[in-house]
Amino acid sequence: MARKKQVKAHLEYLSAWEDAMRFGLMGGRPHSEISIKTYFYYAKWFLGQYHSLNLDNLKQVLLSVPVGHYAKRLKLFQALMSFAKFLLEERAIDTDFLEQVKKYRPKRHLPEKKHTVDEKGLLKLIEACQSPLERFIVILLSQTGLRVGEAANLKLEDIDLEKRIITVRLAKWGKTRRVGLHEKVIEALQGYFSYRPKVAEDWLLINRNGNRMDRYGIRNRLERIGERAQVKVTPHALRRAFVTLNANKGRPLVMLQIACGHNDIATTRSYCMTTEDEAIEAMHGWD
Repeated sequence: MARKKQVKAHLEYLSAWEDAMRFGLMGGRPHSEISIKTYFYYAKWFLGQYHSLNLDNLKQVLLSVPVGHYAKRLKLFQALMSFAKFLLEERAIDTDFLEQVKKYRPKRHLPEKKHTVDEKGLLKLIEACQSPLERFIVILLSQTGLRVGEAANLKLEDIDLEKRIITVRLAKWGKTRRVGLHEKVIEALQGYFSYRPKVAEDWLLINRNGNRMDRYGIRNRLERIGERAQVKVTPHALRRAFVTLNANKGRPLVMLQIACGHNDIATTRSYCMTTEDEAIEAMHGWD
């Protein structure tokens, strides 16, 4: 009987926790809508399986997820830790819970698999595009460094062709930033506008059926383009390509950091995947 009371209490906190993330009551700054959706999904799934958040249930759920699925294990752990912090504030969980679970935080046991696209691969992807929409997606992500979620959340009002700027309003941590538009992006955008269905839809990226393309739709479309081009590509690979290709051309790393919306320039540096051969080729022309 006591367990049922605890189950009901923990489930009832989900909605208030969601509001706390959205309005910056978890750490002082609002979570992005993507983070809120992800965290809420994992916490709700967990409570549906294990009913209450405690040390034994946390260990049980981590045992149920294969160690090779590092990203899933980490997201699940992070979501539950965020929820636990909220429960702690509400005095609905043991005060020593956060200290007890620190040792169970998933750690990567294999090197992170990072993918990027070189200039030849990028050309192959563009050539493999079968519509102005596909061409625009490839060029937008590779020439601006936008995250896939940021691209999916763009609206028509966020595009200023006169000033050649995109305003990213729903960026990570709820931040807003502006990104400059290269001539290639503007050309691809104009081609897409002539193709875009005439529907009363504010979202920038919509498919030929007039429906908004979310992050998963963009990712799936890129996978199909990559299969045709025989190039391994993901939205994040194009984000890394943006950093790598521009860094190789001598663009200041601090400007790439601002464009990508990174808090730490070390993160931007980690995106740069210049190969040894590219370094050697560049050194041949050094004074």
